[in-house]
Amino acid sequence: MDITQLKYFIALAQTLNFSEAARRCGITQPSMSHNIGELEKQLGAPLFLRSKKNVSITEAGRELLPSALEMVDIAEKAAFRIHQMELGKTGSVTISALTTSSAVLSKCLKAFSQKYPDILTDITFTSGRSEVLAMNEAKFDFHFAVQEMVPAGESFDSLASHVDHLCVAFPADHPLAGEPLDFSRLSGERFIAVSESDGPALYNEIRRVCEARNFTPNVVCQYDRAEAVLLSVGAGTGIAIVPEALGSVFYAQNVKLVRIPGSDAIRTYVVAWRRNMGNPAARLFLEVIRELFE
Repeated sequence: MDITQLKYFIALAQTLNFSEAARRCGITQPSMSHNIGELEKQLGAPLFLRSKKNVSITEAGRELLPSALEMVDIAEKAAFRIHQMELGKTGSVTISALTTSSAVLSKCLKAFSQKYPDILTDITFTSGRSEVLAMNEAKFDFHFAVQEMVPAGESFDSLASHVDHLCVAFPADHPLAGEPLDFSRLSGERFIAVSESDGPALYNEIRRVCEARNFTPNVVCQYDRAEAVLLSVGAGTGIAIVPEALGSVFYAQNVKLVRIPGSDAIRTYVVAWRRNMGNPAARLFLEVIRELFE
């Protein structure tokens, strides 16, 4: 007994006419008769009574009909879901993102959900070090990260999504918060920073910016997350160099951000993915990414 035989049985039970049932199923009348006969042999019971003028369903046929309808319905729904999955219209996409990519990520999610509302997106926010590790472990379909975090070589492709600026973060009531930025006036300030081990990309960017301005910050405290740095600045512990976007996604009510001028203080963000992408839903997400950023 297979699904095709059950479909033929249902058609005949609904029409009680071999010619009409065959027409509905797109087969010949002899083929319909053969398949019903085979089904009856497998079940060991007649499903229909046949005469020259009429076809009627037996008690065994009436007993089988509800189950046949249910089995065919389940099989068709399963086949549809699998087909949709292969087309990428259902399933899920896994995303790893820095918090400073939140605005761009939100834009991508909105565009994607409008096109494919049935595909789930699983988002994990990471810090600098954990983002680098996530890329090396191949845990996610997409990474919203800083360009220099993407591993060198041919494993990844990426598209630039936006740029951000490094800023000096002052407590809002700091006397230099409303003044033009002058690094020579920061020599006596207490600096809070992200540790190199936990935020290597941001740490190196800050180091290069300071070296280019002949400035050595007096670092008195280090944290493993830039969010903690900003929180500490707001509490008046000291000042820091942070990405500007951090102020829009994390508590910054008591913080004043002042942009650092110069091209070396601009961060380029990307959306990155592995070239050997196998997830059909991820391929649809990539189409949306390309539409937005190429």
